[in-house]
Amino acid sequence: MADEDILDLESLDNDIEKHSKVEKRIKDLSEKVRLTSEERDEKDKLLTQAQAEKEVLQKERDFLNSFGDALAKHPKAAQFKDEIKEKVLKGYSVEDAAISTLASKGEFSQPQKEATVENPAGGSAAVNQSVTDGQKTPAQMSREEKRAALMEAEQKGDIYIS
Repeated sequence: MADEDILDLESLDNDIEKHSKVEKRIKDLSEKVRLTSEERDEKDKLLTQAQAEKEVLQKERDFLNSFGDALAKHPKAAQFKDEIKEKVLKGYSVEDAAISTLASKGEFSQPQKEATVENPAGGSAAVNQSVTDGQKTPAQMSREEKRAALMEAEQKGDIYIS
């Protein structure tokens, strides 16, 4: 019996060691899973943060590129550049941000349209005025009216008859 007890104790020790190794392996794998999960979460957090920073930089770049155009339309916008920039970063367009900021400060005025200067030389962009200066067109005139208009134009020197 003593031999059997010794064998039983040895087999019991072997079973305990195997069980201990399995538990240790499970703990090691659990630790690896936890670390991997933490690393993945950290990577996702850093990626999200980098993406947000990239978007802010793109909005700032777009703001700086478009702010000059807004200044041309609204010169008083230069005084409120930082406030306009904040609104652009929140999603406004530069034009909308400038108008809303200027309006809230009481500084907004409609941009004046430039007076168009007529080109006396004519051209495709110039408005052509009729010779009759708002009078009847030649198609609307009678034969006598056409003759009188031609005589008048000849006396003014507008036309030359050879």
